[in-house]
Amino acid sequence: MKKSVLSLIISVICVLPMFAETNALIEAKLFKDWIIKGESSFCNLAIKNTGTSPILLAEKPADFSEGQLVTRPLPRRLAEDKEQEEQYQLMLLEKGEFLKLLPEETHVYEGRKFLLNHQFSFAEEIRFTISVYLGKGVWLDSEPLMINGVVSDSEEYLATVLDNPTDSKLASEKRSGFSIWDLVAVTYKNERWLYKKSTDSPHSYPVCPLSLMNKIRIEDHEGENLFKIWDGDKPMIYHIKKSILLEGPDENDVLGKWTRERKQKAEADNAEGRRKKQEAGN
Repeated sequence: MKKSVLSLIISVICVLPMFAETNALIEAKLFKDWIIKGESSFCNLAIKNTGTSPILLAEKPADFSEGQLVTRPLPRRLAEDKEQEEQYQLMLLEKGEFLKLLPEETHVYEGRKFLLNHQFSFAEEIRFTISVYLGKGVWLDSEPLMINGVVSDSEEYLATVLDNPTDSKLASEKRSGFSIWDLVAVTYKNERWLYKKSTDSPHSYPVCPLSLMNKIRIEDHEGENLFKIWDGDKPMIYHIKKSILLEGPDENDVLGKWTRERKQKAEADNAEGRRKKQEAGN
């Protein structure tokens, strides 16, 4: 299995003079640098406040994903500010709670994938930024990023699964919408990834890397929306609704491994920074 992943350290500068002290460093982890047509790939990120003013970030990952985090295609679209302001205000109306990221501190979200959305057109080279919206037209933008749109070398069907079935009759009758998914192994060059693919639309979502040669088996698991996936003799517990691994070896659970380690580092750095500030103030 290919163990390397793409890591990007991104400097971010807010462009409005009145927010000149609002700066951040975004460390974005993209787990592969290619996508197939219809794919929403994923990332996670650490945000460090490098300015002198606090930055307000949605506390819940779901609110952050809807109201603040945006994959913005290059070149820019003129309607972006208005569209995102509407999403931001909707988050406020739904009483989204904020955390105050203090200067020199870092925050890492956990328990959720952040998807690269469908606002850009599929192409051989797709250029975009990962951006955080702070309201009233203010953005924290990454440096320009690029991923490659590719045609996979092979696609192996593994299983068809239903998310959130309530009974066997419904499971047999519910054959539309986004409730029925095919699980497939997609191979491109020297990488092999597990995907869930919609059965009635072109949308697909990568789950995790797989070994290149092992046989992959899918089994039902105790608990709603849970499946056991075997990569050879290595078991993983997959939550299909959240599209994340709840358990699995580090070489498969790349999102969980990176998030766990980066959060630990952020907490240690934050604690050390607070200690130094306290000593300086005494």
